[in-house]
Amino acid sequence: VIGIFVGSSKGNVLKVVDAMPLFHTHALAPMLKVSCMLIEQHCKAGGLEIIGIYHATPHGAADMTRVKPIADKIASNFAAASVWAVDPARLAERQFALRGTSRTQDEWKPIAAEAVSLSEEAISATVKALTDLKYLEVVDFDDHLNDVSLSWLNTTLFKGHELEHLPLEGTD
Repeated sequence: VIGIFVGSSKGNVLKVVDAMPLFHTHALAPMLKVSCMLIEQHCKAGGLEIIGIYHATPHGAADMTRVKPIADKIASNFAAASVWAVDPARLAERQFALRGTSRTQDEWKPIAAEAVSLSEEAISATVKALTDLKYLEVVDFDDHLNDVSLSWLNTTLFKGHELEHLPLEGTD
């Protein structure tokens, strides 16, 4: 699984406001380019930008070898880009379940856990979404390519769910 985080930055603060799921299979370069172009168009309308990527493997490995070329390209366009790997073990413990890396002097280095801010309310709502199996309803870019009537923006995914109105931490 691979996807794009969009949001904004102000000083040392990087604010993720949405996740755009891309592929649940291999990311082929032409499809990746098209999906990023569409995401950039979508971001411009809302004053956002691509700020990083997330990825997951069935065995939960945080190794970024297979996504490094994508991460490097994003970092070439956005210096504060980050890469996040899903850590399934932390999900079971009701903890923030992503391990991050950021680019510093042409090298990807781990982001300290204390540098990430996430409210207990957000963690609880996420646990509920997982319990409700909302992830089975996610449409990624792969799905959209197979059936263009499916929206990869997932605008109705959390309608009526507590995540729909969850305030952003540190919102100005």
